[in-house]
Amino acid sequence: MRVFIAIELADSIKDKIARVQERLKVTQDKIKWVDPASVHLTLKFLGEIGEEKLEKVQQVARELAERIPPFKMEIKGMGVFPGFSSPRVMWIGARDTDGRLEELAAHLEEALAKEGFAKERREWKAHLTLGRVKSLRETDKLGELIRKEIETDAGKMEVKDITVMRSQLTPKGPIYTSLGQIHLRGD
Repeated sequence: MRVFIAIELADSIKDKIARVQERLKVTQDKIKWVDPASVHLTLKFLGEIGEEKLEKVQQVARELAERIPPFKMEIKGMGVFPGFSSPRVMWIGARDTDGRLEELAAHLEEALAKEGFAKERREWKAHLTLGRVKSLRETDKLGELIRKEIETDAGKMEVKDITVMRSQLTPKGPIYTSLGQIHLRGD
């Protein structure tokens, strides 16, 4: 099964993300939009794994959750990968004031590498994917719309859990299923 570890979002944040997407949908560009109900913050993508590896992933996540306390996260600031001249992925950023989000992602990366999972080649950047550009027809218009959203603020939430998720790819888009929610408990 295709698995990743994520932070699920509050409904109020998903609602604001949907409004941002609507404001961006006025171009003729071909964009595959992420369903706002499915938007999440990926901490670590693991790819295809079997049942035995899944148990180890859940154990690693539980052990880590014992050390990381709940924290507040802010969803704010829009951007693109790789850059405005050739946008391929549109995203909104995520951050916290205590550095716990980055700590959580870094500890997951290290602990899972010890279990044989490949380390990411790129530096982890906390972001929520809003859409993937398939083809550009109005590059300048899309860039202008995104720049208007640069300071967009989708809200704050308390992160109390991380979720091990399954991703099933379908022609209509991925279907995400929770394989287990793990509560953060650290002091």
